Amino acid sequence: MLCQSCFSPCPGHICRRCRVDLRPAPERILDGGIRLIAAFEHVGAARHLIHGFKYRGLTAYADLVVEIVAPRVPPLPIVPVPRAWSRQISYGIDPARELGRRLARYLGVPLVDALAPPIHNRRRAGGDHSLAPSRFTTIRSTPGRFVLVDDVVTTGATVRSAANSLGFDQIALVIAANAADMVSSPHI
Repeated sequence: MLCQSCFSPCPGHICRRCRVDLRPAPERILDGGIRLIAAFEHVGAARHLIHGFKYRGLTAYADLVVEIVAPRVPPLPIVPVPRAWSRQISYGIDPARELGRRLARYLGVPLVDALAPPIHNRRRAGGDHSLAPSRFTTIRSTPGRFVLVDDVVTTGATVRSAANSLGFDQIALVIAANAADMVSSPHI
């Protein structure tokens, strides 16, 4: 088997060297007072692993992320931040939904597809973060408070857009595989 980060031979999905390179992300408070829990900082092996997950469908990283974050997540419904349809078709995966599905199964809670993904949006990941994030349409109401899940939170703009659509007051916290230093954390 090959490591999903560095592609060196290893007995599992992630080699020992890459596991050691994974840096836990600190908890942060996003604008609006929403607590963000991310498994790892968006650097090194974690960045390679999330790219493999998002662009090649290598899902072992999702299991590791769930293992790390699940003990800190209340048993509330999970709402994923959907990926644009054009990217779901191109890459064959919606990473936030995949993370959300695994987290919901682990916690024994429902996965609620409450947001409609845009058909297409300009790429912000690894690109120009000054671009406006997608606007989401609410397609299903959420049953009270819930946990919002995204794959990577860099500036927090996409999560804020999703939160604006669903209502900040219902979000218990945000879970992400990776979080970048750009995320605001004025209260921590």
